[in-house]
Amino acid sequence: MKMWPWHNRSKSLTSRATRKIFIPAAILDRTVEVLQQSGHRGRSHEGVVYWAGRRVRDVCFIMTCVAPLAVTTGASFDTSSASNARVVAYLAEAELEMLGQVHCHPGEIVDHSEGDEEKALMPYKGFLSVVVPHYARRGMRPLTMCGVHVWERSRFRRIGNREIESCFRIVDQFVDLRK
Repeated sequence: MKMWPWHNRSKSLTSRATRKIFIPAAILDRTVEVLQQSGHRGRSHEGVVYWAGRRVRDVCFIMTCVAPLAVTTGASFDTSSASNARVVAYLAEAELEMLGQVHCHPGEIVDHSEGDEEKALMPYKGFLSVVVPHYARRGMRPLTMCGVHVWERSRFRRIGNREIESCFRIVDQFVDLRK
């Protein structure tokens, strides 16, 4: 049976064994911009972005962030079935896999809330869920300032800073070494 490229349950994104996750710095920057845009009338809200890309064996390449249509409040976000269907259609057309979701919280707490556990779009083994503190106003670098959670054994596990540092590689889109 062929699995859709955006949802392959047989591969794990990360585990206690070191795996590599490459993400362009520009994707992190764009993720922060989208999260900071959530809200209205000068009031910040939680925001949500999905990360998509491709996996090759134990290496993941996050290549794009997708901003779904979402209803947001100061303490929550919600995406509809129709909004999520548009995301899935885009991923299928682009031949990308859903690798994770990123959302922000109002304060410094980066653990999952009950709603975060229940509303993950399509968790599967290795699916990432990143929580960015302070409505992303302080960015998300270093990644250790965020709560990075991975779906394992039918639940999310927050990974530690050492695991974040060994798994993630933030790469620049352009490096000028001519000087």
